[in-house]
Amino acid sequence: MVTAGAFDGQRPLHPAGEQVLLAAFERGWADPNGLGASSAQSRHLLNAAREEIAGHLGVSASEIEFWGEPALVSPIALQGASNFRSGKFIVGQTERQEILALAQDAPTTVQIAVDHLGILDRDQLIEEIESNSTIAIQAANGETGVRQPISDFSSIVGRMGAHLHLDFTASGPLIPLPTYWSTADFPARSWSGPSGIGIMLLNKNQRWAYPFSHATNRRSPESYSLPLVLAAAAALTGWLKDAHQESDRIRNLISMIRQVISRTIPEVDIAGSGSKEESLPHILSISALNISGERLVNALAKEGFAVASGSACVASAIEPSHVLHAMGILTHGNLRISLMHGVLESDVKRFLALLPGIITQLRSEDGA
Repeated sequence: MVTAGAFDGQRPLHPAGEQVLLAAFERGWADPNGLGASSAQSRHLLNAAREEIAGHLGVSASEIEFWGEPALVSPIALQGASNFRSGKFIVGQTERQEILALAQDAPTTVQIAVDHLGILDRDQLIEEIESNSTIAIQAANGETGVRQPISDFSSIVGRMGAHLHLDFTASGPLIPLPTYWSTADFPARSWSGPSGIGIMLLNKNQRWAYPFSHATNRRSPESYSLPLVLAAAAALTGWLKDAHQESDRIRNLISMIRQVISRTIPEVDIAGSGSKEESLPHILSISALNISGERLVNALAKEGFAVASGSACVASAIEPSHVLHAMGILTHGNLRISLMHGVLESDVKRFLALLPGIITQLRSEDGA
């Protein structure tokens, strides 16, 4: 099955995580902060999971905070930066909407433009950055799969000593942390972990404070579920093993899709360059002229393909994608394809055999 979800792939829980999750719920683990033997066992398991995740992400266990509200990790990480409410907030035009919305809380906000391939304007970043700036950068975009050169940007920000927040929602651990960073966001679902766990990384060498309460030394609400944390750790280990075996194969399948679409379907924009350095291996976004993205998704669903659209051209639909708009490519007739581990080449070929005819038929029905 060729699958794609709304921005994040909608991947099911990894089997390794599922196995641990079921066992954990069956045991009904005690509160790790409690007293007694059961709580001590819970603390041991929690610390082991923290160490396991830290090892895979390349950080120390003390730099990890678990959150039961993954969508809040990036906004809170940014608002906890020492100069967020006094310095300049710098954010890319293709960031998630909830990150762009933080502009209302910052005294000054600058949006960094992207080029036609979705890469942030390096010269503008250099011009705008100040030592008291707070910078938010996606490691990769979940809608287009476009990767940012975060190692280069990390060096630029590091030379100024500004706060650098990195969002790994789309890539997960496929992209390693650069040398310089301040905070980072790794939702467990980015590696087929449970959707109810977010990982906030807090660099031990950077200043940061929980922005909503000064009455506690805690750095998070600690409202997470222990079984979900254990499942997230197990899923990460299993998913990385799969990714090591599957990433090149899936990248080749995405390259095949890109080549066939560009050859067989006229008036189509394909987001990004497709190169290994500038794109994730499993995500592809296309936009077709004179077609409704919503109708295209529905037509493919009837053929058994679960895909998603970032925008639609019908009057009652949601606003067009701000990501595609910033890149200067078509914002209607959009299709996002996200290939999961284990996808069959035969399914991809069937998808490619059907797609040109479906688009031609929909264009004909719309009078294009």
